[in-house]
Amino acid sequence: MEVERPLLLTPGPTILHRSVREALAGPQLSHDSPEFLEVLGRLPGMVREVVRSDSARVALVTGSGTLGMEMAMASLLSREDRVLVLESGYFGSRLAEIARMYAGSVDVLSAPPGRLVPADSYRAALETGRYRAVAVTHVDTATGLEWPLEDLARASRDAGSILLVDGVSSVGGARLEMDRLGVGALVTSSQKCLAAPPGVALIAVSEEAARGLRDPGSLYMDLRRWIEVSESPGRYLSTPAVNLFVALERALEIVLEEGMEARWARHESNASFLRDEMSRRGMRAIAEAPSPTVSVFDLAPLGIDALWLRRELYERRGVWTGIGVGPNKSRHIRVGHMGNVSRAHLEFFLGALDEALVGRARDDGRGRG
Repeated sequence: MEVERPLLLTPGPTILHRSVREALAGPQLSHDSPEFLEVLGRLPGMVREVVRSDSARVALVTGSGTLGMEMAMASLLSREDRVLVLESGYFGSRLAEIARMYAGSVDVLSAPPGRLVPADSYRAALETGRYRAVAVTHVDTATGLEWPLEDLARASRDAGSILLVDGVSSVGGARLEMDRLGVGALVTSSQKCLAAPPGVALIAVSEEAARGLRDPGSLYMDLRRWIEVSESPGRYLSTPAVNLFVALERALEIVLEEGMEARWARHESNASFLRDEMSRRGMRAIAEAPSPTVSVFDLAPLGIDALWLRRELYERRGVWTGIGVGPNKSRHIRVGHMGNVSRAHLEFFLGALDEALVGRARDDGRGRG
C-alpha cells in the first residue's frame, strides 16, 4: 500500500478520504441554494444513524467541538443548577471549566490522569439527587482513556440527571449508542473519528433533554435556534461553512457505508494491534481503560524524548503524531488510530519508529566509542 505523506496519526485532525477532499474542493455553493439545502436536509438523519438514535434532536454548527460543548452547557444549565463532572485527564478539566461558567455549583470527582473515577464515588454522589447534569469525556486524548459509559449512564438515569457526553474523540470510532444508554446530550466534531475536515460541531440532544433547553443569553450559542435551523433547511441564522458541510456529508456516507458495527470492530482491532506492537518495543499505553481511537505511550522509561521522536518520524518517513499534553509534553507520544487509519498505516508508522530507534542506537554507540 502506498502511503500518502504526511501521514496524520494525531488525535485529530485525521486522514481524509480522497472523495472527501474532492467534495471540499467542489464549486462554491450558496448557503440557500437547492443543492446545499438538500445536503442540510440529509445530515441530521445521518448523524442519528451514527450515534444510534431514532429521535435525537440534532444541531450542526460551524465551529469546534469546544464550541459544541459550551453551547450544550449554556443551553442546558443555569445558575440554579448543580453539575457533577468526572475528570480523568486534561479534557475532563476543560469540561469542569466550561460548566463553571454556566452552572451555579460544580462538583468534580477526579482521578489521576489515565485512571477512572471509582464507580462507588460517582454513584454515592448521584444518589444525593442534587445534580441536574453529569458531564464526562468519553475518550480523553491526553491519556487515551475511554470512559465506560454503561454504569455511569444507569446511575445518571436513576438519579434523574442529564448525562452530557463529550464524544469529540469517540463518535464514529468507539461504541456509543445514544438511545440505549439514555445519553441526554452528545457533542462531537467533524475532524476526528468521522474523518471530515475540522470546523463543524455536531450536537445531538435527546427529546427529553431538548424540552429543557433554555435561553443562554446569546444568539449564536442558543442550541434551540440551531436545532431549528439544522432540522428545517431554509431557515437562516448565520451562513455556515458550506464546503465543510458538503465534505462532512461525504465523510458520513463513508462511515455509514462501512457500518457502525464493522467500524467499531476495526477501530478495536487496530488499537489492540498497535498497543501489542508498542509493548513489544517497551512502550506501554498509560490508560487504565485504553480507547479504540487514540493511544498514549510513555517514553520516559526508555529515555526517549517525545519531541525528538516526533521530529525523527516526520523527517524520516513523513509520519506526524501527537506529543504529550502539559507537563508530559516530552514524555508521551500520542498516536491516533481513528477514522480512516488502517492496519497498513500503523505498520508504516511502526517501520518508521523502528528506523528512528535503530538510528538512535547507532548514534549512541558512536558517542560511546
